[in-house]
Amino acid sequence: SRRLTGSVKRRKHPGHNAHHIRVRVMTAVCGATSSAKVGMLRIHTTGQGRAAHRRSFATMQVRRGVGVTAATGGGAGDGSGVQKDRQSLRFKDSRTGVDVVLVGTMHYNPASIHLAASTVRGLSEADDLAAIVLETCPSRWAKTLKMQPKNALMRKLLDNEFQAATEVAEPDVRIVLGDQRIEDLSVSAKAVLKLTWEEFTNPLGGGWARLLANWQAGYAREVAGVPGAGLTAGDLLFDWRLALCMPVSLFRYPLAWALKSPKVIIPFAAFVFGLEQLPGLVPQGAVDVASGAYVATAPETAVSALFLVLDVLQVVFLSQLFLKALLEVRNDILARSIRTACQDAIAASAAAGAGSDDEVGAVVAILGAAHLNGVQYRLMEGEEDVGGGGGDAAWWIEETAATERAAGAALPP
Repeated sequence: SRRLTGSVKRRKHPGHNAHHIRVRVMTAVCGATSSAKVGMLRIHTTGQGRAAHRRSFATMQVRRGVGVTAATGGGAGDGSGVQKDRQSLRFKDSRTGVDVVLVGTMHYNPASIHLAASTVRGLSEADDLAAIVLETCPSRWAKTLKMQPKNALMRKLLDNEFQAATEVAEPDVRIVLGDQRIEDLSVSAKAVLKLTWEEFTNPLGGGWARLLANWQAGYAREVAGVPGAGLTAGDLLFDWRLALCMPVSLFRYPLAWALKSPKVIIPFAAFVFGLEQLPGLVPQGAVDVASGAYVATAPETAVSALFLVLDVLQVVFLSQLFLKALLEVRNDILARSIRTACQDAIAASAAAGAGSDDEVGAVVAILGAAHLNGVQYRLMEGEEDVGGGGGDAAWWIEETAATERAAGAALPP
């Protein structure tokens, strides 16, 4: 249970028939003594009786049993105007001025699921939520809803941050499927691998130097992000809730892959298993009696050389695949989806006759933590969005409702 106390000051807003009520709010959890949090809410009322709750002077999220306040320009915020709460970042999109909240998650981790749901719930209760952008695409989202509809056993087994966030939002909140289509991901990955191979096999032509330069640029942009404003390794490593729940994530993630994408996971598992068995399939060497040294057979030496080459190729190709196909291309698309959601929120607010830009709520994006800094970099630096393909914006009560009906799932209440 919660207790809300405080004083109310009313003042007439100049220029139109409306009032702003500043409410000093204190939240207290039953049984708590010194853990109460104080924030400021602005309630905008019009002559027609509409009320829109907006924050002023502080960002307040009231969570189930927890009150969190991140003051503007202090506390977790820094000089860049970024407010950080665990693995979430709040800042303004440089192009539209709309507040963006990026929630970085460890997929299927209960701590991340709670963070995503509580962030959306808090903004919904403050009437400060314009849209939710999910790191998924129509194909993956439809498969998720079909395999694990709300209240189903599979839904509980594969509990995830995407469904948790959408289920606590108001029914009319816009849901944007903002990631690259899974059908395009394989094409992008093949293109990156082909280019990497061409560069790797051309060391004298500058291929290795270009690979190194691309890696350095990709790391600076996609991993490091905006200096001093993004998510750090410590934000992940030193969060005891995230670490405590990591075994659950390590169980659910491969299980979800096996159930949803058996055509991918089965060949991969067979390849890894085959590599592990390969050393035992070749003739083994013996210890030389005279010298006491082990003498390997020719096939055994060849297998050792093969594994050395695979180790080198693994580092080169996987690093390029991770930075280019899995981060750079998708971060372009995710950032464009978020910015488009911000633009649509402004248009919807204007169409509804809102008094000012302050009436535009925040756009929340639920992403894997690896995407946070790269997406933030694009939105804060005001870059032109690039990259082929794109996400799919869908109003929950329209396209997503049709998707759920096709999947045999029920709409959330």
